[in-house]
Amino acid sequence: MIQQESKAFSRKTTLNKNAKPRNKFRVVLRTVSRSLAIIALFLLTPLFVQGAILYFESDVSEVAIGQQFQVDVILNTEGEQINAVEGKIVFPDELLEVKEIRDGDSIINFWIERPDVPLKDTNTNTNKHELSFSGITPGGYIGSQGLILSTIFQAKKEGGGAIEIRDAKVLLNDGEGTPASVKLSPFQFSISQEAPAAPPMVETVKDADLPEDFKPEIAQSPEIFDGKYFLVFATQDKGSGIAGYAVHESTQKKDATRINTKKWQEAESPYVLKDQKLRSWIYVKAIDKAGNERIVMLPPKYPLKWYEKWENWIIIILGLAIAYAIKKFLWRIIIHQ
Repeated sequence: MIQQESKAFSRKTTLNKNAKPRNKFRVVLRTVSRSLAIIALFLLTPLFVQGAILYFESDVSEVAIGQQFQVDVILNTEGEQINAVEGKIVFPDELLEVKEIRDGDSIINFWIERPDVPLKDTNTNTNKHELSFSGITPGGYIGSQGLILSTIFQAKKEGGGAIEIRDAKVLLNDGEGTPASVKLSPFQFSISQEAPAAPPMVETVKDADLPEDFKPEIAQSPEIFDGKYFLVFATQDKGSGIAGYAVHESTQKKDATRINTKKWQEAESPYVLKDQKLRSWIYVKAIDKAGNERIVMLPPKYPLKWYEKWENWIIIILGLAIAYAIKKFLWRIIIHQ
């Protein structure tokens, strides 16, 4: 066996010695090309890794019972341009209570699902609460300190745990909504009676500015709301954040500041219009968390004709009545003369 291998090796050596220089050059060139390709693959692989990091940031990790503290959700795009983010903030509700959610300085311009303070009921399986969030940033965002939202927690009792992000998705601003890989980093905290009861670490937001101006749009699609007309609206408030919206529809043009409070309808976008004939003036009010309000107005697409407005008929009837009374009065004067 060894002899056979030895003879085979000798024949191979002889063939190599007799090979033409041109063939040897080809073999060397092929070997070098393959080596360069492998090296380039290892060097360029990091350039094609598209990812982002979602993590928490807070000034404290140890608090006293009853103390409030702020935890921010931050996005690091790792050099990628991101235009959509979603996920769930999960926390142990036996230890923490959500007091407030702030999104005034968020990089999110339009919320698809705006996070809100959770209800008092709990999930008996996990004993944790969830804060769902989903939003987009038209034009994309690149940076390492992109604030998504801030949550104000209050410590309820002694213990320790973690605040986590689950079901996270980050989409690239590439025109196709390509999902990017996401790295998640939880926030560890502890609550103790011995922890120093420091002054409140949560700053009060001072906001005297109105929400930003915006323009509602009327739309219609056979795929949603049974083909009915609906209203789409959104705005931002970089101070305290948007608290909510309200809508009022009327066939009469009104002074928006004098509309009866009870006439406003709490609304979310998209909002199905009550007047499907589009003959009403539409008023949309945006309220921020500091109580500041901005009201915008949309004129009717198909305004009522003059004879369809009941107030015009009242004026006509009153005018005719007055004219008749004057005529009758003058006629009596003429008769008595």
